[in-house]
Amino acid sequence: MNLENRLKELREQHKYTQDDVAGFLNISRQSVSKWELGKGYPDIDNLRRLSDLYEISLDQLITGEEKYQTPVVSDSNQSDHKTVGDFLWKYWWLIFPVFAMLSSWFYYQY
Repeated sequence: MNLENRLKELREQHKYTQDDVAGFLNISRQSVSKWELGKGYPDIDNLRRLSDLYEISLDQLITGEEKYQTPVVSDSNQSDHKTVGDFLWKYWWLIFPVFAMLSSWFYYQY
């Protein structure tokens, strides 16, 4: 399927008029009409905004296929809640500068 047919199909699926799409993109209705007739093509910024409007990827907007999309898998075992042990395990090397600062502080105190 070519881009002009895809643009028209998506617009009709979402029950938008050409005026609605033009208003969303802040362009003229005639520009939308030209795209759908194949007499011109949207620039990359408008393609990105069209993909936002229709809630699809740029690839899906242009080709009509989802072959390049990879699903996002959330790892339920990975959480934002870190323990003190996780912090210490990751930053174990901090003990050396902390020890050096404490020893110099004790040295100058007594």
